[in-house]
Amino acid sequence: MIVVFGGVQIDSCDIRQPRFRESDVPDVERRTAEVLTQLRPRLLVGAAASGADLVVLDAARSSGLGVRVVLPFDAATFRRTSVRDRGPVWCDRYDRLIGSLKSGELEILGEVEDGEVYHRTNTRLLERAARLRLIPAEEIVVLVLRPVGPYRASVTDDLVDKAKEAGLPVVEVSTLG
Repeated sequence: MIVVFGGVQIDSCDIRQPRFRESDVPDVERRTAEVLTQLRPRLLVGAAASGADLVVLDAARSSGLGVRVVLPFDAATFRRTSVRDRGPVWCDRYDRLIGSLKSGELEILGEVEDGEVYHRTNTRLLERAARLRLIPAEEIVVLVLRPVGPYRASVTDDLVDKAKEAGLPVVEVSTLG
């Protein structure tokens, strides 16, 4: 099984409606690890933004699971656009993860930085997972970490919509305790 993952970033300090609070990180980490234990994937494929992505990647690495980090652009640009504004703790997590990746575990897509880049990246994550199957019948599951309930549309919702259009199962972990 291959798991494509995504989810919401950790809340910024000025957010009005919480989606993933710092205080909920330990509980989300625990529940994410439980889901990965149940799924037992061979490989996880996703990006490395602050919040959900790094939680999933840390859980995967702790369990000895294979990872493929796919970034739309180089690691420094991604850090600037998807990690840095959430503070030094998340920057440290990101830097440790990127620094620990072995050959073949990091892929840079060479995308253009614009308003649709993360939507295109979602499509490419699903395509990448399909190409990484060891056999054509290897299952692909999408794991998303996001709040349950009515929230403003996000790039995570786009990933879920694309997974459903492709007939892929979606497993969700709530980011709110």
